[in-house]
Amino acid sequence: MLRKERDIVKKVIAENASKQEARDVVEWFSGSIEGQQTLSDMIDRDAYLMEGDPLTGQSFTPLQSDLLFSNIERNIRLRHFRKQMLRVAAVLLPLLLFTGFGLYINSRTSLFEGITYTELYVPKGEDARIFFQDGTEVFLNADTRIRYPERFGLLRREVWLDGEAYFNVKKNSRRPFEVHSQNTTVEVLGTSFNLNAYRESDKIRVTLDEGSIAFRTQHNGSTLSPGQQAEYDKITGKLVVTNLIHPSNQSLWKNNLLYFYDSPLSEVINVLERRYNVEFNLLTPEALNYSYTLTTRHLSLDSVLIEMQKIAPVRFTLRENGVDVSM
Repeated sequence: MLRKERDIVKKVIAENASKQEARDVVEWFSGSIEGQQTLSDMIDRDAYLMEGDPLTGQSFTPLQSDLLFSNIERNIRLRHFRKQMLRVAAVLLPLLLFTGFGLYINSRTSLFEGITYTELYVPKGEDARIFFQDGTEVFLNADTRIRYPERFGLLRREVWLDGEAYFNVKKNSRRPFEVHSQNTTVEVLGTSFNLNAYRESDKIRVTLDEGSIAFRTQHNGSTLSPGQQAEYDKITGKLVVTNLIHPSNQSLWKNNLLYFYDSPLSEVINVLERRYNVEFNLLTPEALNYSYTLTTRHLSLDSVLIEMQKIAPVRFTLRENGVDVSM
């Protein structure tokens, strides 16, 4: 112990010290081995002196001793309480940190809450474009319904589609993006692809522009590379993967272009009904034997029908209640 500190102890005993000096001495007595040993030596010394000369003990009166011991006991209890609190904190702090982290994650992903879903329907004659909270961009074709959570989950991003959509998925290797449609699933990490999956159609087609996707059905599945198209027949369960020369043609609809390549008239009619919100009346069933290859910007329906009449001997008559198809 330094000389200065001894002087402070003497001042405390003589009741000439400040409150702060007294607190410092009590803290030193109760908080260190050296202080406790010094205090013990002082008590032994005073006891020895009082045994030899009762008057000597008056330099450290019983009242002073009681006060000093009371302060020491209080500080020892306080230190013991602090140690107990430190032990409790060692247990609770990680739990609190985990809880805080969980609340933060929950605010971002709704991990611990019931998930709230939003459903968007694009009617016939219209199209739409939306962005999800992760940055994924989606183009929606006419007569398309999409269901998605307000916030994606912690482990995966999932949406449900009935119709046709083009996805530019924001890459996130820790949270795959999944599109579910009629017992099929397209799983991606970050890529661009077109999914045609109308409920009334017998087939589902997935065309990959960039990246890599896994297309799964109830019976089989396949991993696609850029430029490939998977076609799934919902009736037979057959899955066929083909290589396309111009895969981006499958999604020209999002650029306001109509594209048909050797498409049967029945398929062309379905596209036009959705695009222009009109009904076709088939007066001559033999017209369905013809197919169409055509690329044209969305003009009026009348203009499109005129172009189609140049390709095959099928007549289209535009009426107030729809379009008559005949030969």
